[in-house]
Amino acid sequence: MEPARAARPTDGLVVPTPLPPGDDLRARRITALSAPEAVWAAQQRELVAGLCGQRIDEPRVSALFDRVHPTWCAATDPIDPQPLIHAFGVAMGDLVAAAVPGLSWASYQDRAGTELVLTHDVHDLVVFPVATVEAHWGTAGPGWFAQHLQTVVDGTRRLLATQQ
Repeated sequence: MEPARAARPTDGLVVPTPLPPGDDLRARRITALSAPEAVWAAQQRELVAGLCGQRIDEPRVSALFDRVHPTWCAATDPIDPQPLIHAFGVAMGDLVAAAVPGLSWASYQDRAGTELVLTHDVHDLVVFPVATVEAHWGTAGPGWFAQHLQTVVDGTRRLLATQQ
């Protein structure tokens, strides 16, 4: 039987603390992005930039999300959402990192697998932007991207302020 572990957050903010009994810290590892991960993230950025007139900012990405997401939801035979989730997740992460000094992309590995996250260069903080887009895909309403982006930015800033 595998020991209990803290669930990944669904709100895109942080790894829950304190850790529940039995959570094995050694099962989690954060490292710099590998070359293939960096290329993959760049490909996601290129996709979004191409659809946003080469400028990735909150109003443009939010408007794109508000066009793409309901179209996908309304499709009778929707395509696999993972490419869209990844592109919007990287865009959200880039926008959060631009708004919160000290955040940068990293690779997070645990027993569930590997994913790209944002980490802080000084404080113990992990933000899951791709996972949060995935958690809300299919249910997000109009304006969700902009609202959630602000929620993550505000929450991250509050957490960092308490750690200073």
